[in-house]
Amino acid sequence: MGTPEPTISADEMRAWAALFETSNIVQYAADRNLRDTVGLTLAQFEILLRIGEAGADGLRMTDIADALTVSRSGLTYQVGQLERKALVLRAPAPDDDRSVIAHVTPAGLDVLRAGIPGYVDLVREMLFDRLSHADLMTVTEILDDVRRQLKEQPKRSTFRRGRRKTAAE
Repeated sequence: MGTPEPTISADEMRAWAALFETSNIVQYAADRNLRDTVGLTLAQFEILLRIGEAGADGLRMTDIADALTVSRSGLTYQVGQLERKALVLRAPAPDDDRSVIAHVTPAGLDVLRAGIPGYVDLVREMLFDRLSHADLMTVTEILDDVRRQLKEQPKRSTFRRGRRKTAAE
């Protein structure tokens, strides 16, 4: 049995492969760098960064999940890992008992200060230094438009996983 025939053109497949592989290569390198320098995964660092950018008010967990397009349960797990490392604190939202606000701690700010320079240098070296400014602006405009369209769809954090059916069902 061979692979199914693609339903996209060769040009579309080439574009998808370039986007997918480039993203994976840079993300893998960033993950290794952050694990080595600050002891966090890329996912944890991105969450911590979003919370840190929110300042003293912190950030609602649902807003973090929507911004990073992760499931609520996945985010809860990762924030729990950050909380165990004393990098964030969670507290009920003052205006909504159902919402939880994540706040960065002073130790979390220290981790961000330690991790950001190497993270930025790595992304610059692996991606931005390889693009002309004109190409960077073109790619940004294209992907901003696609991202905007995709974010108009229902947020991933609102989806609930259904139970998988077994072969017997």
